[in-house]
This record gives sequence, C-alpha cells and structure tokens, in this order.
Amino acid sequence: MATWVAITWENNRLQFLSASASGKTVTFEHAASLDDPKKLGELLSQYRLAKTDTIVLLNRSDVEVGPMVFPPVPVEELPDLVRFQAGKEFNNYEANAPVDFFVTSKLENVSRSTLFPAVKASVAQDSDSAAATDGAPKHILASTLRLITFQKIKTFCDEHNLVLRHIVLRPCTMAALWRQSGGFASNRSTLLVELDQNEASQTVVLYGEPVFMRSPKLHCPQDVSTPDFVARLLAELKRTRIAVRNEIQGNDVDEVVLCGSSEMFASLAKQLSEGLETPVHLFDPLKGLKVKPEAADGRYAALFGAIQQIVRREPIQIDFCNPKKRAEDTGKRNLFTGIAATVLLLVAGLFGYTFYHRLMLQGENGDLQNILNDLNSTSGAVVTQQKQLEAIDIWRADDINWFEQLEWLSRNALDAQSMMIRNLEFRSANGGTITSVSLLRNQSMLGSMEEGLRDAGHDPRARDLRPETGNSRYGFQCNLVISLPKSTVVAKPPARASSQ
Repeated sequence: MATWVAITWENNRLQFLSASASGKTVTFEHAASLDDPKKLGELLSQYRLAKTDTIVLLNRSDVEVGPMVFPPVPVEELPDLVRFQAGKEFNNYEANAPVDFFVTSKLENVSRSTLFPAVKASVAQDSDSAAATDGAPKHILASTLRLITFQKIKTFCDEHNLVLRHIVLRPCTMAALWRQSGGFASNRSTLLVELDQNEASQTVVLYGEPVFMRSPKLHCPQDVSTPDFVARLLAELKRTRIAVRNEIQGNDVDEVVLCGSSEMFASLAKQLSEGLETPVHLFDPLKGLKVKPEAADGRYAALFGAIQQIVRREPIQIDFCNPKKRAEDTGKRNLFTGIAATVLLLVAGLFGYTFYHRLMLQGENGDLQNILNDLNSTSGAVVTQQKQLEAIDIWRADDINWFEQLEWLSRNALDAQSMMIRNLEFRSANGGTITSVSLLRNQSMLGSMEEGLRDAGHDPRARDLRPETGNSRYGFQCNLVISLPKSTVVAKPPARASSQ
C-alpha cells in the first residue's frame, strides 16, 4: 500500500495532508495546519511517514505563468521552443531553472489575442484529433519556477526525510478535483474560486483544462459573506472576466464555482450571483472522497486534488520535478553501440593490431560524418524555428493593447466632477479609434478635455456639442472621437522580457 504526503505554504503557514493508496482507491488519513513549518518533523514522526513520496503545491503567486502560441510544429519540438520563448518573455527566467508547460488542446477554435489568431479547425474534423495533429496551432500555458525556490523546496524535503516526487501548481490540482465532481461539464467555461486566508485563487477551467489563473491578495474575514468582503471579491472576479475576454478571444465565463459548502458560502454565492449576473454554484471538495474524520476539512481541497491526480495517474499539467523534455533518440544511440561492439569483435578475432588501427580510423571518420550530418539537419530546424518566431513578432506588432489604452484614458480624462464617459467603444482600423459620449459640467471645459487627451499618439476631436437633459450634474454632452494613428501603433515593437 503506497503512502503519499502533500504540503503547501500560505505565507508562513504550512498545510499538510497524508493519504494511503491501494490501486486507484485513496484514503485520506491525516490533515494539519502548522504555523511553524519546523514542526513538520514532529508530525511526520508521530504518523511514521519518514521517506514518504511527497507532492509540494505552489500557489499562482509563487511562479510565473504565461500563454504562448506557436504555428503548427511537431509536438516533440515544443519543449525546446517553449524554453527558448520563455527566455524572451518571462521576467524571472533563469537558464537552469525548471520550465514546464501543457498544451491547451481545445483552444484551436479561439485565439490568444496577445499573440496571433489561431487557425480554426475544419468543421468535419473531430476537435480531439485536430488538436493532436501538427496541422493545428499549439496553444501553450507555460510556467517557470525560480531556481533558488526549487532548491529551497528540495532542501526542505531532504531535511525532513521526505522523497520529493512532484512540484505542482495549486490551481491545476483544484481543476483536477473539480473535474471529478458531479457538477463538472466539459462544454462550460467555469471560473473556479478558492478562498484562503490571504488570497482568492481564481482559475478559469475550459474543457476541463486550467487556461487562466489569478491569485489576487484578498484578506479573508471570519464571515466571508460580509458586504465589504463581497464587494472586494466581486471587483476581483469582474477583473478576471475582463482579463479572460482580452486574452482568450471568443471565450467568456459561463459560471462561477465557489469552493465551500457551508451556509456562509451559500450566502456569499447568492450575493456574488446577483452582482455578477452569472450563476454561482457551491462545490463541496470532500464529496465522493474517502476521508477519515481527522482529515475532513475543506481547506485542504487543493491537496486532495493533488494526491487524487497522482494516484489515478491523470495527466499533470505543470510539474517542476518532471518538466517535459524532447525525447531521446534511443535508436541512434543503440546503432552506435552496435557498431562499436561489431568493430571490437572484428578487430579481436580476425585482423590483429594493424587492421584494428585502420578500422578505428574508419570508425572515427564515420562518426565525424554522422556529426556533420546531424549539424546540417539541426541547422535547418533552427533556421525554421527562428523564422517561425520572427513571424510571431511580426503578427504581434499590429496588436493594440486596449487595456493600456483604457488605463491611459482614465489617467488623462477630467475628474468625475467635471466629466463622465459613457458608450465607450474601441475599434482597430488603420490604427485605432476610441469613441464615446462625454458629459461635461459646463461648456468651458470642452477645451480642457481635448487638451488633456492630446499627445503624440492620440488625436481627440469633440463633435456635436449639445445640452444634456438626462443628467442634472452635467450641462452639456458631445461625441468624443480619439484617433490612434497607425504609425504610432506599428512603430511600437512587441514587448519581450529579457532574461534576468
């Protein structure tokens, strides 16, 4: 009977869960929350868990996660391409640090707007098979862990006599636990929300895969249904929905699933549903699990999901202990081994020292020729990859980041006492256009509004100034059109983070 231990950190507080597994049946036995991680040794000694296989869970805030999209390439080339691209896009990338990824196989029919539009699969072709072929764009969610953090985790496990097997992401294990529940439906886009003491972990699950993750800091009170906490949580959920629409075009959140089953969470779900105008359901993480009374606590939901996922041998999306790598060419290695053995036998049995020396020279010449052939083959692949990455940069150069434009507008517009903006629209055509209906407190503020919004990249024009009758706080309204010249948009190169 195998035994597993799962641990995770929330600031300085360590969560611990142990389980025993027989086949694919898991029994969760002990759970604890330790304010001092050094006390873990006493707990392991008490439960006799020395040299136990261990899973370490990391929060979204502990790692760097980012989407990538590649043109159709063979699957075996993805590990090298992802690591190469991570060096250009990740702020905390380190050459020797673990980098892992997974292919969000169901996203071939939508597009990652921050990179380039995906090629829509043929209607007659089954989506599962289409994603597995090399003819579809590869949508990737990649993550990297700082090397110093990886080494600290390994040292911690070694000091406590634990065998570190997996380092996984908490949002991924929560998605795995949700997939096993009766409420999961693969055709819905679900925003899975888990509240802990200091964060509100939010994971968008699409076709059973985590495609977007956020963990905003949000101190959780004893009663999560208080109006102040509900208002702050609502604001964060709305930000997540907007970010998902911006990053994954054609996708929106169909439902919100809140991890919790008490009456307090039921009250919170009702208030969130009213504020979001979206169905909000409760998810009991213990339902359907074999849990002993001393481990029956919903706070350890992510740990339940991690152990279940490992024991059932389900695909692990991100695992920093076992990152995906290019498969070794064992056939060529066996060929060289056979050639070497044959040469040695021929030399020893038939020809003597002189002919042996001659055969060795011939073997070396053959090896050099193979190396030259390998280099020629590899050089073509590198050139092809470079052209593909250059094409990605060209496609990205035409994008306008409307979130940056929205932030610029809020920063440069008049204050709320003097101006209100409604009917805001963003359009891309020969540059970009921002249109809105603007309400002004008085007519004299028209010039101040245009002057404040005018710079090298924005040309504001106010039209159709007329009295405002629908809002007593403002006396006039006008149609405001802000033009973004195409030269300004195109001249801005795609941002790529350099490795640190």
